Amino acid sequence: MKMQMIKLLFVLMSGALFIGMPPAYATDIKIATIAPSQSTWMVEMREAGTIIRERTDGRVNLKFYGGGVQGASSKVMQKIKIGQLHGGMFAPSDFTKQYSDMNLYGLPFVFESWEEMRYVREQMDADLAAGFDQHNFVTFGFVGSFSLMLSNEPVRNQSDMRGKKIWLPEGDLITFQALKALNLSPVSLPVTDVLTGLQTGLLDMAAIPPEIAVALQWHTRVRYFTDMPVLYAMSFLAIDKRTINKLSADDQAVLTEVLVETFARMDARAPTESQNATEALVNVGIKKIIPDEGELDKLLVTMSETNLGLAKNGLLPLALFETMQGHISDFRNGGPQTEFGALSGN
Repeated sequence: MKMQMIKLLFVLMSGALFIGMPPAYATDIKIATIAPSQSTWMVEMREAGTIIRERTDGRVNLKFYGGGVQGASSKVMQKIKIGQLHGGMFAPSDFTKQYSDMNLYGLPFVFESWEEMRYVREQMDADLAAGFDQHNFVTFGFVGSFSLMLSNEPVRNQSDMRGKKIWLPEGDLITFQALKALNLSPVSLPVTDVLTGLQTGLLDMAAIPPEIAVALQWHTRVRYFTDMPVLYAMSFLAIDKRTINKLSADDQAVLTEVLVETFARMDARAPTESQNATEALVNVGIKKIIPDEGELDKLLVTMSETNLGLAKNGLLPLALFETMQGHISDFRNGGPQTEFGALSGN
């Protein structure tokens, strides 16, 4: 009897030691981002990570490294290749060399409104997302917002842009050509160096969604913003397919379901967050500049010709560019439209 009690006690104590411990076969997925730790993106992603961990009984654990501590996107890519990281939050320009299709949405002065952009994305997002498979990455949806021009001098028209030093995302050859066509002087920098660039005068202006400008504190180094949709900026989470393939089919399904829902929710909130951030810029003393009448139409025409030239010269997939332009034309000829200014408090 005494021996049986000892055995029972041993079993109970052994079980207690393992309560709350992660499974021996748990997979940590390490993800880098420039987003500050208290940003909306990080809050959402940590929530998603908690749900994924609970629903997989601890087998899948997302670990986030925020604030750019893992370096610029190019450095993050290198770390993914050697397995130090497994994924990151990227912009289309980070994939310019291997997957230029993603740069279509972000060409300057292509889209006029949120509704127009949404219509085009409904036709094209799925195919663009599927293309990542060929480059050994998995994505879970896109989050996009219109960039405004932040500057230290008022910008009302193309003449005001002439010769100004504007931030160019590192490695973005396509946008470089587009900005040169606007007589701007692109300065290539990683996102992590833009705040310093604005502070020191290395940059005169930057085009960025207002909510990102506020999160990264860029607005503290400028005096004006022009209330005009310069370009549509997107971000997305890309995870190395090798890491995904290590998960069981059930765990892959949970990961995908939760992250797709998370990105869809963040993307749906983008117009409201953009408007709120634009109002915040005004509230802290950044002066809103209204572009000259008809200026947006002129820029749309100018850049339409430039962007077509980029596609014909092989910097963009011509067939896909023409498909996008066809969707834009369809929307403008038939769909209801909302002026951009109405969404930014104009």
